Amino acid sequence: MEEAENLTLIEKAKSGDEEAFNDLFGREQKYLFNLMLQLTGDVADADDLTQEAFIKAYRNLASFRLQASFRTWLTRIAINIFRNELRKRARHSSLCLEEIMIPADGDRPERVVIKSELQWCILHNLRHHLPKKYREVLVLRDLQNLSYKEISGILGWSLSRTKTNLYRARQMFRRRFVNEGCKAFTDDYLCICEGILSL
Repeated sequence: MEEAENLTLIEKAKSGDEEAFNDLFGREQKYLFNLMLQLTGDVADADDLTQEAFIKAYRNLASFRLQASFRTWLTRIAINIFRNELRKRARHSSLCLEEIMIPADGDRPERVVIKSELQWCILHNLRHHLPKKYREVLVLRDLQNLSYKEISGILGWSLSRTKTNLYRARQMFRRRFVNEGCKAFTDDYLCICEGILSL
């Protein structure tokens, strides 16, 4: 039902109906923002990349051929924008704990602290200790719950390559996050990859 509504909106948007495109934007904005946040670990960057993806989608809507879902097409655009942004940044900066939004839990404040530390560590490992191809497939499958077919279309991989890279991504993440004891933690939440411990 929702996909049929999207097709109607897409057809209207392709013919220049801005309200229809705004409706599509409203339906996909939260999903795309969350995806970009999981990839970048930064709220401001995620917001900027989300906006940029929608602008690019709007400009290229005429090229959308309905061979995939609108979400899959939009995700492909966003991933390409994210990759381009990575190329511009030769070095990474430390991820601030304060930037991660944690819901308040008045009865158990210690759980808020533990949860925020765990989220920081997960995002940091995703962002700085996994190769880009592994980070992307892991976020798309395990955090966004996209199908293997959708991921294959977004990343331009065969189904077997998608499954292989997902397996390798999970193994690498588990090794770095669990087996190695989450080495990203130091007293001031800076990562050893930035040379802090070698000073």
